[in-house]
Amino acid sequence: MKQGIKYSYCVDEKGELVHINSLTDATRHARKLYCLQCGQEMVANLGQYKAKHFSHKADTACDGESYLHKLAKRRIKEKFDSSEHFPILFYRDVPCCEASHCLCYDSQYCALEKQDIRSDLKIWKDKPLYDTCEPEVSVGEFRPDLLLTCSTKPDRQPVFIEIYKTHESNETKRNSCYRIIETKQVESEDDIEDIIKRGFVEGDNCTTYNFNPQLPIFRKDNVPIDRFVLFKTGSVIVHRALDYVVYCKDINKRIDSRSVVELNMRDRGIDIWGVEDEANKLNSYQAGLVYLTKKGMNIRNCILCKHYKFNDSYMNHLCVLYKVNGIGIQCPKQYVAKKCPRFELNPTLMNHSLSELEKDISEVPM
Repeated sequence: MKQGIKYSYCVDEKGELVHINSLTDATRHARKLYCLQCGQEMVANLGQYKAKHFSHKADTACDGESYLHKLAKRRIKEKFDSSEHFPILFYRDVPCCEASHCLCYDSQYCALEKQDIRSDLKIWKDKPLYDTCEPEVSVGEFRPDLLLTCSTKPDRQPVFIEIYKTHESNETKRNSCYRIIETKQVESEDDIEDIIKRGFVEGDNCTTYNFNPQLPIFRKDNVPIDRFVLFKTGSVIVHRALDYVVYCKDINKRIDSRSVVELNMRDRGIDIWGVEDEANKLNSYQAGLVYLTKKGMNIRNCILCKHYKFNDSYMNHLCVLYKVNGIGIQCPKQYVAKKCPRFELNPTLMNHSLSELEKDISEVPM
């Protein structure tokens, strides 16, 4: 409300809302006017220098605390009843349509954030959705400020509209199965007028609970992914997502004609010992090799060997038997394991189940 204006609305003898701007000097005394909250008689102040407003005719203890709550219910109901449409705007993240079955789906990269989803509380696909708006109707243990129902579909789940003036909906109501639209805290007539003009806007003039609006179909096909490539020699190349070599649209396309196996890898690493230390996770090299070994391939690669261990000082994996084996270097080529007499699978790496690995790995058709 503008500063100095307490009431822009009142009701007449018939209980109908009257706005101060609808009155003139000629009509101001044509009917009795009453306070929407306390029911006491009101007078219209139509001065030229002060903003028009209603005030109580006699002194009263009415403090206007419930005025905005009652006004909001009346205005929203009248708008709903008199309009062909009553819009509601949701802001939701829209995932790629492949999200439910795409191995490499990542909500950080594979979704459109905060998209506006426009809907209508009165019409859905050219058919009536809700056509009745009633105040203070009990539904089970709840009594919402306004209840939306459909007269032609009485079994359709209703919608609660709650006016937040002093108290928000409690947890029991929010966690119920009912869809709820709760206004933001109404502090002025302007807050109410915003709803009347724009409808409900999620996150702006209202909060919604238990709504699942239909999302637009969207496909993301340019998200980079990890690709594991195994060659006949037993050596491996992993093209990391950060290298931007393979994208999700190519998830079923081979990228190297010399490869014997190619795998798509979810770029997150697999925790070995249940800690967050990067050294204790399977990287894409290890995960691919363990996966293929679990699938029955006879792979001899230094990365799989129990003697190829992570060294904190070097921050790298090293062969602890490089002198005994006569290799001469601490970090041998991967294929050295093919002829190494001391090659032995690392039991810690091989402790992962195939079903666990399949959550993060898929094979490219060859």
